[in-house]
Amino acid sequence: MSRPPVLAVFGQVTNDFEALRRHTSNRWLYDENIHLPARYVGFDPLALAREASSAVGAECVRVDKVCEGRNNKIFWLSFEDGREAVARFPYPLAGPPHLLTSSEVATMEFAREVLKIPVPKVIAWCSRPESTSVGAEFIITEVAHGIELSKAWDSLENKQRMRIVGDLTHLHSKFFSVRFTHHGSLYFKADVEGVPHTTNMFADPAGIPEEARSKYAIGPSVNWELWRGTRKQLDTYRGPWSDCLSLVTDTIRCQQERLAKFAKPRIPTDASFLDEEDASPAFHIKVLDQLISCAPATMPSPELCVPTLWHTDMHQGNIFVDPSTFMITSIIDWQWATIAPLYMQATIPRAFFYTGHNIELPSQRLGKPRLPPDFDSLSADQKRSVMEEYKDAAMFVWQQHLILEDPIWSAAVRLPQYTLRTRPLVEASRTWTDGLTTLRSLLLRMRDEWSALAGDGTPCPLEFSKEEEERIQMLVERRDNYAEIVGVVLESLQTTYDGMVPPEYYDALRKKCEEGPPLWDAEALGGPFPLQEGMRNLIAE
Repeated sequence: MSRPPVLAVFGQVTNDFEALRRHTSNRWLYDENIHLPARYVGFDPLALAREASSAVGAECVRVDKVCEGRNNKIFWLSFEDGREAVARFPYPLAGPPHLLTSSEVATMEFAREVLKIPVPKVIAWCSRPESTSVGAEFIITEVAHGIELSKAWDSLENKQRMRIVGDLTHLHSKFFSVRFTHHGSLYFKADVEGVPHTTNMFADPAGIPEEARSKYAIGPSVNWELWRGTRKQLDTYRGPWSDCLSLVTDTIRCQQERLAKFAKPRIPTDASFLDEEDASPAFHIKVLDQLISCAPATMPSPELCVPTLWHTDMHQGNIFVDPSTFMITSIIDWQWATIAPLYMQATIPRAFFYTGHNIELPSQRLGKPRLPPDFDSLSADQKRSVMEEYKDAAMFVWQQHLILEDPIWSAAVRLPQYTLRTRPLVEASRTWTDGLTTLRSLLLRMRDEWSALAGDGTPCPLEFSKEEEERIQMLVERRDNYAEIVGVVLESLQTTYDGMVPPEYYDALRKKCEEGPPLWDAEALGGPFPLQEGMRNLIAE
């Protein structure tokens, strides 16, 4: 490079390398000593510019930090010939650095070249920092074509919205076109040397181009629940799996191994203490054993357990559309895309979820949303607000209609006892952070609905005494009451459960937050004050 590039943070020019490395978008009201290091990326901005210049064939003249998301730090790269690119660095909290980065690149290329899904092309990448002078894992891609859907959605007409919903449903159907032999994550073959993997990965190899058959492998899953926090230190099996049951049981056992190795019993003076049972790692392991005992009988039919690739974070910020045709032009953020059982994967994308509360959704497939009974008596401003909700509800219903027209997707979302087959596995990975109550209440439901879940004639392995049932029901009531009170606290402090706030509000909110614990009665309110040092922390557990 003839001259060093301009460095900037959210458009403001700087000479401070640390301003690009540190997380500057947010502060935390508690455990900031955990949150900030987990988002620090120690890279060399000038080396990044050199790598980008070499890959693009033009001098990189500006490196601008433009976003610090949930799992990645994003930079906008500008080149002397007018071209632009995007560089992404995963945070340390995101997962296993080499596997996470190499799997994302391979998955993007597979989606782009084999599935023909619009994905930005990868220009350069590195999953092993020691191989470049940049000093961290990175991915440089072309800029996503089009405009971000979240920025365009409110201005779109109903027909335009319907077209985008239809386009996204069609793109999802492409995931069903390739059936794999194993569950795990996609990689290029060279990137899984030395770790468990399989190259015999396509159930119907004749339908796959020869280049793809010789290029890819399925290796360990990059599912965050298998790697977050101290789990990275476990020598546990994370795939690939040839059957659905093994994936389920190994995922639960990963949590059990973490509890056995790292969890210490909580004492009543701990900030995160709830009760004696919840405070005991051994009791958590015992409850998880109950879930494992149920797993074989609760597997759905084989066709719903087929290993299926899926984009696991399909929200409007990850979807780009053409502003003239309103067709989808790019899907971004494939970081945690995995191959897993069809019934777990083929969920309804959250891009078009209805999250309001004023519209009644139809109970029948071809029904329409309903306005509230008192709509005519509302003020003009209230009517406008309700009508916006109605439009969102209508798109959600339209998406459901399209999904139900797809026989494969429809079979997954119509699976009987769907919640009892999928949610316990999600809860199992978070018992030490979120508490045991939700999982225990689900196990109680599984016992009560066992014949519908496992079929007649299959003995139920779950037994609960009347005292245990009553205690679980009491704990559920306590949990719900506590969650409601905590919600009020978080709203008053303008934050979420992890305590994240904008930097400019930190001092005032921190002072307000410190006023809470002395006035808090944990016994009466069902749990500890939610925002204090030593609370449960997903990224540290």
